[in-house]
Amino acid sequence: MLGKHKTLAVTLGVIIAAMVAAGFAYFPSDDGRTPRATANTRRFVLILAGASGPSESGTFDLEVAARTEALTSTCMKSHGFQYLPKDPHSVVDVEDATDFSSLDYARTHGFGISVFPHFTPEATEAKSYMKTLSAASLKAYDAALPGCVDSSQHTAEKEYGIPEANSEWARVDGEVQHDSRYRSALQTWRSCATAAGHPAQSRLALITDLRKEYTSVVAGVQGGNHMLPQDKLAALAAQNPAWQKFHQTELDAAVATFPCSQAIDRTYVSIFLERLNRKG
Repeated sequence: MLGKHKTLAVTLGVIIAAMVAAGFAYFPSDDGRTPRATANTRRFVLILAGASGPSESGTFDLEVAARTEALTSTCMKSHGFQYLPKDPHSVVDVEDATDFSSLDYARTHGFGISVFPHFTPEATEAKSYMKTLSAASLKAYDAALPGCVDSSQHTAEKEYGIPEANSEWARVDGEVQHDSRYRSALQTWRSCATAAGHPAQSRLALITDLRKEYTSVVAGVQGGNHMLPQDKLAALAAQNPAWQKFHQTELDAAVATFPCSQAIDRTYVSIFLERLNRKG
């Protein structure tokens, strides 16, 4: 699955994941399509469908982050500023990204809901450069950066065929959802999950309910409306009984339903590939 991204950094994967989870897709034009973008579109469609391994998902995420950072650097240079591209690992956490295919992950991180992401520290050179700017230059830098980030993200999305991938995934996923074989597998999943002590309409529904509970738990850990740094929040959570209880509940649910999910995932991927590769 796609890696976790810093909130104020390159959030491409998070946006995509939200679009997929909500069932939305962006339908772009075909203007400017390149063979590489077309290849990356299929590559990302397979990732979204769960037909590629977690390492491929992480590699894709890091590539997009690196390209976005490089484009941002070029854009800022055109404004007369130095911008050192961030290490993709300081923007994307692929080590802790949700992996539904791994029982070890389920035993350690559950569904990835209560994972606190770990990012490589940003280079100190960037902070040093900022200190050399005058107040006026710093204001101009801050004014130029958001536009450069937005345009760079848009360009990187286009180069990697991401809008088209979301559209294609949504189309094929809709066909899979209505396939009698998948609907039968979903009924089997529900029976399996209920027998395992975690009744739900689907894994997504189970995760959605857990996320709602987690939001409340985290609010209690923070003790206010302000956002704490991830390291401080993780330290507080580790000592918080409510967070500990939720974390164990998440692990139990992920492990107990793992065999159920593996079965339906195999069915989903099989039908998805069949529909994706269908000619005419």
